[in-house]
Amino acid sequence: MSDYAKTDGNGGVYLLRRVEGDEAHFLTLTFWDSEQAIQQFAGEDIERERYYPKDAEFLLKFERLVKHDEVVVAS
Repeated sequence: MSDYAKTDGNGGVYLLRRVEGDEAHFLTLTFWDSEQAIQQFAGEDIERERYYPKDAEFLLKFERLVKHDEVVVAS
């Protein structure tokens, strides 16, 4: 999580967990100032996933793409 936080233009990061039976599902939500800020973190292709070497020890499934949405209303 610290890689997100130390990237210029990152406005926050949340890690959500949902447990179903003997599996846990995780969702990472990040907030960015701009598409360029996302590129600083993820690289030129911002829709391509970014994993770390240790992820293979914990993850059962690897998503190929990430989704980007715009915050319309925040309170």
